[in-house]
Amino acid sequence: MKTIAFFLAIILAIIILTGQTGKIIENSSLANDIQDKTGYQPSNDKVQTPAKTQVPTTVPTKEIADLLIDNISREMDVFHEKGWDKLYGSGEFDCSRMTTFMWDYLRNKYKIPPKLVVAPDREHAWLALRVMDVGDTDRYEHWTIRNVDYYFLESTRPGVVKYEKDVYFGDKWYASTTDFYTTRIFMADDPTDANTLTGEWSTEFRITKPDIDKLSTFK
Repeated sequence: MKTIAFFLAIILAIIILTGQTGKIIENSSLANDIQDKTGYQPSNDKVQTPAKTQVPTTVPTKEIADLLIDNISREMDVFHEKGWDKLYGSGEFDCSRMTTFMWDYLRNKYKIPPKLVVAPDREHAWLALRVMDVGDTDRYEHWTIRNVDYYFLESTRPGVVKYEKDVYFGDKWYASTTDFYTTRIFMADDPTDANTLTGEWSTEFRITKPDIDKLSTFK
Protein backbone atom coordinates (compact mmCIF):
# COMPACT_ATOMS: atom_id res chain seq x y z
CA MET A 1 0.00 0.00 0.00
CA LYS A 2 2.85 2.38 0.82
CA THR A 3 4.36 1.71 -2.63
CA ILE A 4 1.07 2.45 -4.45
CA ALA A 5 0.57 5.62 -2.43
CA PHE A 6 4.10 6.71 -3.29
CA PHE A 7 3.53 6.27 -7.06
CA LEU A 8 0.14 8.00 -6.87
CA ALA A 9 1.83 10.93 -5.18
CA ILE A 10 4.43 11.10 -7.98
CA ILE A 11 1.73 10.97 -10.70
CA LEU A 12 -0.29 13.69 -8.92
CA ALA A 13 2.80 15.89 -8.69
CA ILE A 14 3.47 15.47 -12.44
CA ILE A 15 -0.13 16.43 -13.28
CA ILE A 16 0.08 19.55 -11.12
CA LEU A 17 3.41 20.60 -12.63
CA THR A 18 2.12 19.99 -16.17
CA GLY A 19 -0.92 22.15 -15.50
CA GLN A 20 1.26 24.97 -14.18
CA THR A 21 3.61 24.76 -17.17
CA GLY A 22 0.66 24.96 -19.53
CA LYS A 23 -0.46 28.18 -17.85
CA ILE A 24 2.98 29.74 -18.21
CA ILE A 25 3.15 28.92 -21.94
CA GLU A 26 -0.36 30.21 -22.53
CA ASN A 27 0.48 33.46 -20.76
CA SER A 28 3.66 33.91 -22.77
CA SER A 29 1.76 33.52 -26.07
CA LEU A 30 -0.74 36.15 -24.93
CA ALA A 31 1.90 38.87 -25.05
CA ASN A 32 3.00 37.81 -28.55
CA ASP A 33 -0.59 37.69 -29.83
CA ILE A 34 -1.23 41.24 -28.62
CA GLN A 35 1.94 42.55 -30.24
CA ASP A 36 1.38 40.66 -33.52
CA LYS A 37 -2.20 41.85 -33.92
CA THR A 38 -1.45 45.48 -33.20
CA GLY A 39 1.98 45.85 -34.76
CA TYR A 40 2.81 47.97 -31.75
CA GLN A 41 4.98 46.98 -28.80
CA PRO A 42 4.39 49.37 -25.89
CA SER A 43 7.35 49.59 -23.55
CA ASN A 44 5.04 49.41 -20.53
CA ASP A 45 3.32 46.15 -21.52
CA LYS A 46 4.29 43.51 -18.96
CA VAL A 47 2.71 40.09 -18.74
CA GLN A 48 4.03 38.35 -15.63
CA THR A 49 3.30 35.08 -13.87
CA PRO A 50 3.87 35.23 -10.10
CA ALA A 51 6.27 32.48 -9.07
CA LYS A 52 4.14 31.17 -6.21
CA THR A 53 0.61 31.15 -7.63
CA GLN A 54 1.38 30.62 -11.35
CA VAL A 55 -1.70 32.75 -12.22
CA PRO A 56 -1.32 34.91 -15.37
CA THR A 57 -1.92 38.60 -14.83
CA THR A 58 -4.15 40.53 -17.24
CA VAL A 59 -2.72 43.09 -19.66
CA PRO A 60 -4.36 46.48 -18.92
CA THR A 61 -6.85 47.31 -21.70
CA LYS A 62 -5.55 50.88 -22.04
CA GLU A 63 -2.14 49.59 -23.11
CA ILE A 64 -3.51 47.66 -26.09
CA ALA A 65 -3.38 49.71 -29.31
CA ASP A 66 -7.09 49.98 -30.04
CA LEU A 67 -7.79 53.59 -31.01
CA LEU A 68 -9.85 54.24 -34.11
CA ILE A 69 -6.67 55.18 -35.98
CA ASP A 70 -5.20 51.78 -35.06
CA ASN A 71 -8.30 50.03 -36.42
CA ILE A 72 -8.01 52.00 -39.65
CA SER A 73 -4.28 51.21 -39.88
CA ARG A 74 -4.95 47.48 -39.45
CA GLU A 75 -7.64 47.60 -42.13
CA MET A 76 -5.22 49.31 -44.52
CA ASP A 77 -2.80 46.44 -43.86
CA VAL A 78 -5.55 44.03 -44.92
CA PHE A 79 -6.15 46.07 -48.10
CA HIS A 80 -2.43 45.82 -48.86
CA GLU A 81 -2.32 42.07 -48.19
CA LYS A 82 -5.22 41.55 -50.60
CA GLY A 83 -3.35 43.39 -53.36
CA TRP A 84 -5.00 46.82 -53.36
CA ASP A 85 -1.89 48.51 -54.82
CA LYS A 86 -2.08 46.16 -57.82
CA LEU A 87 -5.30 47.92 -58.86
CA TYR A 88 -3.30 51.11 -59.50
CA GLY A 89 -3.18 52.32 -63.09
CA SER A 90 -1.44 55.55 -64.15
CA GLY A 91 -3.98 57.89 -65.73
CA GLU A 92 -6.73 55.47 -64.81
CA PHE A 93 -7.37 54.20 -61.27
CA ASP A 94 -4.50 56.28 -59.89
CA CYS A 95 -3.85 58.30 -56.73
CA SER A 96 -6.73 60.74 -57.34
CA ARG A 97 -9.34 58.06 -57.88
CA MET A 98 -7.98 55.76 -55.17
CA THR A 99 -8.05 58.68 -52.75
CA THR A 100 -11.64 59.42 -53.79
CA PHE A 101 -12.63 55.83 -53.08
CA MET A 102 -10.87 55.79 -49.68
CA TRP A 103 -12.43 59.16 -48.77
CA ASP A 104 -15.91 57.73 -49.33
CA TYR A 105 -15.08 54.37 -47.75
CA LEU A 106 -13.69 55.77 -44.48
CA ARG A 107 -16.34 58.47 -44.26
CA ASN A 108 -19.16 55.92 -44.46
CA LYS A 109 -17.64 53.08 -42.44
CA TYR A 110 -16.07 55.06 -39.59
CA LYS A 111 -18.34 58.15 -39.65
CA ILE A 112 -15.42 60.58 -39.78
CA PRO A 113 -14.79 63.55 -42.14
CA PRO A 114 -11.56 62.79 -44.04
CA LYS A 115 -9.99 65.54 -46.11
CA LEU A 116 -8.51 65.04 -49.55
CA VAL A 117 -4.95 66.31 -49.85
CA VAL A 118 -3.64 67.59 -53.18
CA ALA A 119 0.13 68.05 -53.60
CA PRO A 120 0.93 69.66 -57.00
CA ASP A 121 4.71 69.51 -56.48
CA ARG A 122 4.48 65.75 -55.95
CA GLU A 123 1.65 65.31 -58.46
CA HIS A 124 0.10 63.12 -55.82
CA ALA A 125 -2.96 62.91 -53.60
CA TRP A 126 -3.77 61.27 -50.27
CA LEU A 127 -6.06 61.68 -47.24
CA ALA A 128 -5.81 63.60 -43.98
CA LEU A 129 -7.60 62.40 -40.82
CA ARG A 130 -8.04 64.71 -37.87
CA VAL A 131 -6.37 63.43 -34.72
CA MET A 132 -9.37 64.58 -32.67
CA ASP A 133 -11.60 62.25 -34.72
CA VAL A 134 -9.55 59.06 -34.58
CA GLY A 135 -7.44 59.20 -31.38
CA ASP A 136 -4.16 60.78 -30.35
CA THR A 137 -1.02 58.61 -30.39
CA ASP A 138 2.63 59.02 -31.37
CA ARG A 139 2.61 55.72 -33.29
CA TYR A 140 1.98 57.70 -36.48
CA GLU A 141 3.29 61.01 -37.77
CA HIS A 142 1.35 64.20 -36.99
CA TRP A 143 1.05 67.21 -39.30
CA THR A 144 -0.29 70.47 -37.87
CA ILE A 145 -2.19 72.52 -40.44
CA ARG A 146 -3.90 75.74 -39.38
CA ASN A 147 -3.64 74.68 -35.74
CA VAL A 148 -5.32 71.32 -36.37
CA ASP A 149 -3.41 68.04 -36.01
CA TYR A 150 -3.80 65.42 -38.74
CA TYR A 151 -2.58 61.96 -39.67
CA PHE A 152 -1.91 61.31 -43.35
CA LEU A 153 -3.22 58.16 -45.02
CA GLU A 154 -1.65 56.99 -48.26
CA SER A 155 -4.34 55.56 -50.54
CA THR A 156 -2.27 53.87 -53.28
CA ARG A 157 -0.03 51.76 -51.08
CA PRO A 158 -2.57 51.91 -48.28
CA GLY A 159 -1.45 52.79 -44.79
CA VAL A 160 -1.31 55.48 -42.13
CA VAL A 161 1.96 57.37 -42.61
CA LYS A 162 4.72 56.78 -40.07
CA TYR A 163 8.45 57.35 -40.19
CA GLU A 164 10.38 54.94 -42.42
CA LYS A 165 13.80 55.25 -44.00
CA ASP A 166 14.79 54.78 -47.64
CA VAL A 167 11.42 54.90 -49.34
CA TYR A 168 10.82 55.00 -53.10
CA PHE A 169 7.75 56.36 -54.87
CA GLY A 170 7.98 55.32 -58.49
CA ASP A 171 11.55 56.03 -59.62
CA LYS A 172 12.05 58.86 -57.11
CA TRP A 173 13.83 58.31 -53.80
CA TYR A 174 12.96 60.17 -50.64
CA ALA A 175 14.86 59.98 -47.35
CA SER A 176 11.69 58.93 -45.56
CA THR A 177 7.95 58.84 -45.97
CA THR A 178 7.72 61.99 -43.88
CA ASP A 179 10.00 63.81 -46.33
CA PHE A 180 7.70 62.85 -49.17
CA TYR A 181 4.58 64.19 -47.46
CA THR A 182 6.25 67.37 -46.18
CA THR A 183 5.47 69.56 -49.17
CA ARG A 184 3.12 72.28 -50.35
CA ILE A 185 -0.45 70.97 -50.19
CA PHE A 186 -4.07 71.98 -50.62
CA MET A 187 -6.87 70.37 -48.62
CA ALA A 188 -10.40 69.73 -49.83
CA ASP A 189 -13.54 68.61 -48.03
CA ASP A 190 -14.88 66.55 -50.94
CA PRO A 191 -13.94 65.38 -54.47
CA THR A 192 -15.70 68.28 -56.20
CA ASP A 193 -13.70 70.73 -54.13
CA ALA A 194 -10.49 68.80 -54.87
CA ASN A 195 -11.12 68.94 -58.63
CA THR A 196 -11.48 72.71 -58.38
CA LEU A 197 -8.20 73.06 -56.44
CA THR A 198 -6.02 70.98 -58.75
CA GLY A 199 -6.55 73.06 -61.87
CA GLU A 200 -4.53 71.78 -64.81
CA TRP A 201 -2.73 69.03 -62.92
CA SER A 202 -5.72 66.72 -62.43
CA THR A 203 -9.50 66.74 -62.36
CA GLU A 204 -9.74 63.04 -61.68
CA PHE A 205 -11.20 63.00 -58.18
CA ARG A 206 -14.05 60.78 -59.29
CA ILE A 207 -14.93 57.11 -59.82
CA THR A 208 -15.64 55.93 -63.37
CA LYS A 209 -17.46 52.86 -64.69
CA PRO A 210 -14.13 51.10 -65.47
CA ASP A 211 -13.03 51.86 -61.90
CA ILE A 212 -16.19 50.27 -60.54
CA ASP A 213 -15.59 47.21 -62.70
CA LYS A 214 -12.03 46.97 -61.38
CA LEU A 215 -13.19 47.43 -57.78
CA SER A 216 -15.69 44.62 -58.18
CA THR A 217 -12.78 42.19 -58.58
CA PHE A 218 -11.25 43.26 -55.28
CA LYS A 219 -12.44 41.01 -52.45
